[in-house]
Amino acid sequence: MTVNLSAMDLLLATRNQHKTREFVQLLGPNFTLRDLTNERDLPEILETGRTFEENAVIKATAISKIFPHEMVIADDSGLEVGALEGAPGIFSARYAGENASDRRNVEKLLRELQGAPERSARFGCIIALAKDGELIATVAGEVGGTIAESSRGKNGFGYDPIFVPKGFEETFAELPSDTKNAISHRAKAVSELVRYFNTAHRSE
Repeated sequence: MTVNLSAMDLLLATRNQHKTREFVQLLGPNFTLRDLTNERDLPEILETGRTFEENAVIKATAISKIFPHEMVIADDSGLEVGALEGAPGIFSARYAGENASDRRNVEKLLRELQGAPERSARFGCIIALAKDGELIATVAGEVGGTIAESSRGKNGFGYDPIFVPKGFEETFAELPSDTKNAISHRAKAVSELVRYFNTAHRSE
């Protein structure tokens, strides 16, 4: 499929305002981004995949069928903890149950890691790009680190208050947003997405 880059308008397949703000910051001024917040009566998109990539593709292609004239991006990301054999993984957003709050998910993870001598973890992110129900590309990003003993900081969302990226002593929630946006898994994936667009544009 040919990608028309005359206008960098993207539809982000989410209603998560935290995620939307982060994408806007990461994409920069050359892109116009809107999400699904103001869209009503959309069918439920079941994330039945077994990997971040499968779920991102499911969301992007499903939403792009509903909005066939729009370029749709969808991401699936999460935290994988070594001592928990990769959990919570694809269940990161609902680790403590369906519709669980960030706080409940974090509390459950800390309980399960209590006393664990090894606390390595990684954040992974896959972004899928689709139009008219057809997958165009996927890109990936990841960042390694460790899980803190307790929540620290008020920035960010999700597991940010307990994730300490490699090379830092602060959690993602303690770091300034511009620092996090330079090193995070989503930042790396978005960087790859922008690179994809630039490469496609040059090849036209």
